[in-house]
Amino acid sequence: MKVLVIGATGYIGSAVAAAFTRAGHEVAALSRRTGEEHGRWVVEGDLEDPASLVAAARGFDRVVHAGPPLGERADLAAVDALVDAGSPLLYTTGAAVLGGGLADEDSAPDPHPLVAWRGEAERRVLAAGGQVVRPGLVYGEGGGLVAGLLAAKAAERGVGVYIGEPGVRLPVVHVADLAALYLLVATHAAPGTVWHGMSETVRLDEVAAALGGGRAVSWPLAEARAELGGIADLFTLDQDISSDRTRNVLGWSPARPSLLAHLRDGG
Repeated sequence: MKVLVIGATGYIGSAVAAAFTRAGHEVAALSRRTGEEHGRWVVEGDLEDPASLVAAARGFDRVVHAGPPLGERADLAAVDALVDAGSPLLYTTGAAVLGGGLADEDSAPDPHPLVAWRGEAERRVLAAGGQVVRPGLVYGEGGGLVAGLLAAKAAERGVGVYIGEPGVRLPVVHVADLAALYLLVATHAAPGTVWHGMSETVRLDEVAAALGGGRAVSWPLAEARAELGGIADLFTLDQDISSDRTRNVLGWSPARPSLLAHLRDGG
């Protein structure tokens, strides 16, 4: 396939682009300039310029949107433009689109206010025959919020920290396992379907203890909000989200170490 990856230089997008390339597909990256970057063909376009997205996405067998969220106006306009381009769209949202509690691939979106528009983004993609991937908290390869926020905060304080109350659960996934899922969705999944990229559910106080040498303390939500903004709330949702259908239908089988094993091994 000819595949356009939006966000190909980002954390998730770079892993996705590499997975498609290894599988023999011709991968291009969206960029504000044309030419070649990092040995990859580049197509000119800007996520905040819908007309450029229509032109950039036309003619591809698949468009994978793994770019950063930019807010309601820009994100919904980008979805509409990519749908108008006519190439099948594989769109990334995330676990936060489901709110707290138990959920699976059939659960209706109940987004946290921080990402309130993402349920509508999913609806528009699915109505056009596109596909949606909802990743959990992504870790591995030195990136993501585990390394960039939680580990950094533990190093700063000399003790692991979790936000709010103990016992809060979140779904997580290794970035390489997640990239493998995108490939499966693009090559085997039916149009108009939702898939979950969540390999396990972890307790954030246990993650904090692993990062803090066995010690963990609560970071009060009000203090975390003052430093991090609204993203702090996402660490208090308490989610237990199933990926059973994704595993059973697509044969997705995450193979990387669990998050706690990854951290014990110095990841």
